[in-house]
Amino acid sequence: MLKRFADWMALTKTERKVILFLTATLLAGAGIRLVQATFPSAPNFDYHASDSTFAALSAAPDDRSAGTEGIEEPSGKLNINTATRQQLLDLPGIGEVTAKRILEYRAATGKFISVDDLRAVKGMSGKKIETLRPLVIAQ
Repeated sequence: MLKRFADWMALTKTERKVILFLTATLLAGAGIRLVQATFPSAPNFDYHASDSTFAALSAAPDDRSAGTEGIEEPSGKLNINTATRQQLLDLPGIGEVTAKRILEYRAATGKFISVDDLRAVKGMSGKKIETLRPLVIAQ
């Protein structure tokens, strides 16, 4: 009967294969829809809230030290990138002039990457930096 129908339609062998493929695809799609309707997937997560939080954090100024001046690190060490003048003065071997130079250097060049970067500040010797190393952190 299928042969008589194909002869009546006068389809070539390739056309029959295409029709068979399209029919199989249609049936597979209908089967998938049926399975999805029968067994609903887990509820979709609403990413809108986290996207807006991410956007707000991304829009924040790149200088993360804004508003964090004078906050000590959890380790108890003083962060030289956020330290105030008074906190620098409280460190051993740091006087008015050196504290001012540290703050000026930080303002001119940006954050210190490591404690060793203090060597670039005039008046900071290797011995003084070694004295400060257990007390400060550059983060």
